Amino acid sequence: MALTDFELKEILTSFGITPVAITPCSIGLINATYFVDTSDRRYVLQRINTAVFSDPRGVMDNIASVTAHLREKGISTLTFLPADDGNCYLENEHGFFRLSLCLDGKTYNEATPELLEKAAEAFGEFQYALTDFDASLLKETIPDFHNTPVRTEALWEAVAIAPNERIAAAVDAIQQAKQFSSQASYIMSLLSRGDLPLRVVHNDTKVNNVLLAEDGTATVLDLDTVMPGSLLFDFGDAIRSGASTKPEGDGDIEGFAIDKERYEAFLRGFLKGIRGALTPNEQKLLPFGAFVLAYELGVRFLTDYLRGDVYFRTSYPEENLIRAKGQLALAKNIFFRLDELSALTKKYI
Repeated sequence: MALTDFELKEILTSFGITPVAITPCSIGLINATYFVDTSDRRYVLQRINTAVFSDPRGVMDNIASVTAHLREKGISTLTFLPADDGNCYLENEHGFFRLSLCLDGKTYNEATPELLEKAAEAFGEFQYALTDFDASLLKETIPDFHNTPVRTEALWEAVAIAPNERIAAAVDAIQQAKQFSSQASYIMSLLSRGDLPLRVVHNDTKVNNVLLAEDGTATVLDLDTVMPGSLLFDFGDAIRSGASTKPEGDGDIEGFAIDKERYEAFLRGFLKGIRGALTPNEQKLLPFGAFVLAYELGVRFLTDYLRGDVYFRTSYPEENLIRAKGQLALAKNIFFRLDELSALTKKYI
């Protein structure tokens, strides 16, 4: 339910803010966001979507810990203001709210090689600054977010109960998911055995989650999914989303592939930012992370299609199936080019 100006002003009063203007922001699909102008500066007010983030206190506890650590290292990061009870959030009958300083800069949706390299350096620097942070202290606010075996098991459960017509439409995608299911579980297997370090993971490393200022400062945004996990999740998701020749939902399934120029651009920037703080296994498995993340998202889209499109927003009946086929095709392309991508990776390490 939309909030009235009176309700918004009442919420802002709890943060010690007197607004002169409140402007809804249309960007973003999960949280309700407002730009708040006062006489001397701009803030960002958000109502957290608790249907997606069922543990909003855990989300904010994670963010508070990580941003404090980044700030101590001199890294530009988000700043959340305390409410009148001292917490960096406010919970009332209207929802769960937080207020942050609005930083100067610009975000970009187009993943050009130049922008990818800049964003990658920011994500690498984010990782480097947190190498001495104990990731086990963070809450897993979305359980099994990148637990690929759990995601594939959910797919098989959906296959067992899906309507016949949806099974028939998805039969090729289901077969492709089966083909790569064991390989896609490899990262979680290594992580559970301790053969990969548990790190702070951003979990949404798209180019538009980096704010670039005119003075060259880069700030990693959207920290809601910061949780413990493998660095390979972040590298893989960035390549899956930023270096693909096709966007999610494109109907040209055979056209999905990794663009080498954009892969190299992100790799260069990421390695520059992380300054050598990678284990040998992480170095070796960087391109494999892209395969796993493309496969996992394809499985999630396919599962949602078979369940009747209950999670991802769709604009036409088979959109989730098209999305699934595209990501699974991208995963296949990456898997059969792992030697090529590994050789590119070694060139920069």
